[in-house]
Amino acid sequence: MQEHALPKILVVDDNQKILELMEAYLFPDYEVITAYNGQESLDIIKKEEIDLVLLDVMMPDMEGYEVCNILKNDPHTQFTPVIIVSALSHRKDRIKGFEAGADEFLTKPVDQLELKTRIRSLLKIKELNEKNESERNLAHNYLDIAGVMLTVFDTDRKIQLINKKGCEIIGCKDDSLLGADFIETLVPERYREKAIQKFYQFTSGNTEGPESFETPLLRLDGEEREIQWHNSLLHGRGDEVIGVLCSGEDITDRKRAEEALIKAEEIHEKEIHHRIKNNLQIISSLLDLESSKFTDPQVVRAFEKSRDRVHSIAITNEEIYRSKERGKVNFRNYVYDVVNYLHHMNNHQTEFIDMNIESEDILMSFDNARHLGLILNELIMNSFKYAFPDGKGTISISSRQFDDQFTLVVEDDGIGFPVKDISKTDTLGLKLVNELVEQIQGNIRIDGSSGTKYTINFRNL
Repeated sequence: MQEHALPKILVVDDNQKILELMEAYLFPDYEVITAYNGQESLDIIKKEEIDLVLLDVMMPDMEGYEVCNILKNDPHTQFTPVIIVSALSHRKDRIKGFEAGADEFLTKPVDQLELKTRIRSLLKIKELNEKNESERNLAHNYLDIAGVMLTVFDTDRKIQLINKKGCEIIGCKDDSLLGADFIETLVPERYREKAIQKFYQFTSGNTEGPESFETPLLRLDGEEREIQWHNSLLHGRGDEVIGVLCSGEDITDRKRAEEALIKAEEIHEKEIHHRIKNNLQIISSLLDLESSKFTDPQVVRAFEKSRDRVHSIAITNEEIYRSKERGKVNFRNYVYDVVNYLHHMNNHQTEFIDMNIESEDILMSFDNARHLGLILNELIMNSFKYAFPDGKGTISISSRQFDDQFTLVVEDDGIGFPVKDISKTDTLGLKLVNELVEQIQGNIRIDGSSGTKYTINFRNL
């Protein structure tokens, strides 16, 4: 019905006098258009925006019942009110009219007041229907321009609404899946049992239900797409749950890109690891080769110390490559690797020296682990060389962390060490230890009263 225009009423009757009477009844409140038979009325309705139809039954070419049935089965006119006005008055005639879709059935001769009252009532209902339809279409437009899939299904899992984006993702035509079981139709079979369980858990009000989650969606062509879902319960009167509103974002391409990026990073990381490993191996081999040119034990030992320092760095690189935490080293595993290497490479000195290790599973950065590895190398080698004149003894290593405070203790039960302040020592190895501790902003204490005990503290963030 156009705003500010008179409602258009189509009067269909093969009796000219009836048409004139109806025009007289309805003037001047309505614009009246007349038709003499069923086919003519249908042709007019195709051209004009008719607001209501007054329809006779007994007409020569097509009965009013048939015309009414055609109008009510056409999506464009199904909500146009139809009043059958007929001389037929039997109960079966009225029933037949309502079965054809008529909104009212009046018997001739028609009372003018009753006719106009019925017309006003039906036009008001039509106006409300049009308003609801307009609001519904507006809501659908908002849904269709959304960049995510939006679906609504009832508590029986039946699909009640799918927006345009949802149809694109699923691969279906508009409204073709309405009434279908969402889980049985669109969830891959291997996930259905769990999906049904979670659905009823969610709709029953259990807060542990799936408000947000990722799961594959099965398209109609059999392809699976990864969807990030966000669910909300729909409530009716009395706060009872009447359905679920789901918004879903197709993250398949993003997931594939992320997986490809992770794979590329792993390949790149592996390549870097092997390059570092090979370079450190070359340096270690060169140091061994150069040391073979000398006979002076002190010079040879200096080369061996340098080789051991290089290898401690190589072990750090190996640990960070094997670590499941990107960029982190498991310090416990690292300590065992360093100690085993030093014990093996110096077996002529360590045959009767026991190694005790007590370390927690602590993750730390590559940089901190590298510093501590070099510190361990120097302190253990010092004990090997100076602590046990008879070649027998025990070296103990322990590490722990409380909050962000990390403590490393290296001690032996050897002859002891006279220096209490490491900064005052003249030995190159301990000067290196002191420098490494300062670089990680830590502190070191020495206790030489019974054997030698080094305690190192720093913040491991």
